[in-house]
Amino acid sequence: MDRRALLPGGVAIAGTLAIVIGVHTELLTMRPGTAGTIETGWGGSLNHEEELLAGLSVVATSSAFAAIRWRRAALLAQAVGGVVLFYALRAVVGYSFDPTLGIYTGLPVLDGTNGRVIFGAEPYLLVLGGLLLIVAGVLGFRGWPRAGDPDTVAENTRDHSLSESAET
Repeated sequence: MDRRALLPGGVAIAGTLAIVIGVHTELLTMRPGTAGTIETGWGGSLNHEEELLAGLSVVATSSAFAAIRWRRAALLAQAVGGVVLFYALRAVVGYSFDPTLGIYTGLPVLDGTNGRVIFGAEPYLLVLGGLLLIVAGVLGFRGWPRAGDPDTVAENTRDHSLSESAET
């Protein structure tokens, strides 16, 4: 087996790790305080959306490995990557336009200093994971030449016959 055929699966595993780590981190955080986090729909224990994203990323990884045998299975990894990107974009846009939070604007803190509500690691990791799943799907769909492909066998035969005729 050609090791390059495993590349889509490896990229999909990296994307799944980014998504799983991302859903366990905070969506919004309070700076400069290190202990301040804001409980949102995506913070604390995993909700159904985060469980869905983690489960779908595992399905996408399986489809990237299935693309070794069935080329069209890689389309599922691309679709899941798009879903992950949609959820991350929806969360960022939703909280960016929320006037009560004041993303990236100063807020007074109890001790008299000012702090800011900023995005945590979750949206960035979800975007990275979604992009990696899309790349894995593209790599899997594009495919690598396989030993049993009729096109590869025909090209090898054609190249061999051309080199024999050049030698004579």
